[in-house]
Amino acid sequence: MAVHAVCALGALLFAQAVVRLRRRGRPDLAGWGRVAFFAAGIALVPISLLALDERADENLTWHMTQHVLVGDLSPALLVLATRGPLALFLLPPGVLKPLARTPLRRLVRPKIAYALWAANLAVWHVPALYDAALHHERLHYFEHACWAVAGLLAWTLLLDDRRAVGLRVALAAAMFASSQVLSDVLMFTFHPLYPAYPSLRQQQLAGVVMMAEQVLTLGTLAFVLLRPRIRPFRRTVTA
Repeated sequence: MAVHAVCALGALLFAQAVVRLRRRGRPDLAGWGRVAFFAAGIALVPISLLALDERADENLTWHMTQHVLVGDLSPALLVLATRGPLALFLLPPGVLKPLARTPLRRLVRPKIAYALWAANLAVWHVPALYDAALHHERLHYFEHACWAVAGLLAWTLLLDDRRAVGLRVALAAAMFASSQVLSDVLMFTFHPLYPAYPSLRQQQLAGVVMMAEQVLTLGTLAFVLLRPRIRPFRRTVTA
């Protein structure tokens, strides 16, 4: 299947990148911790797209779970595993250099990446499009690809040590605020929004799933980024 092929290709690229870095005497940049993060991230792809697919077609809560796994948690783990110099070894130089010269590099600019992420979130939750994806297989595959790409772009910025902490925290806050609007709509609307999913309870639980996952991922990131700055402030206050 296409999902298995993509995962296998990703695993091969990651494995050769780890081997190349280790041969150059930099095992610190390709440690087993990164391997564990990558394994977890890549495993979530078939779990979310295949194992949960039948349930997602019948239950909006599971459908939302599928989306947050493939569009947020999996990309976060994959970027965490490959960030830094390791990312430069994923593709051969003959592919990487021409790719870096294309307009695609602009996609990792904060404003553009956030705009694409927010647009993806909004567009794919339009009821008519949301239901259409359930009944058209190719559109469904395209939807999942959009979630994965948008998530990879956003988390590439969020986990980039070269960018200012304030910028990354602001991006995380903007992403949380955007998703919270949708979560509130799902949780507090008094009638089902999606004809394919007539259960109001499932819709409300879907909103809870989205909010909980965003708190877990974006909240953890913000805490890790801000913790070094909180400590001196606390010492000053308690002194």
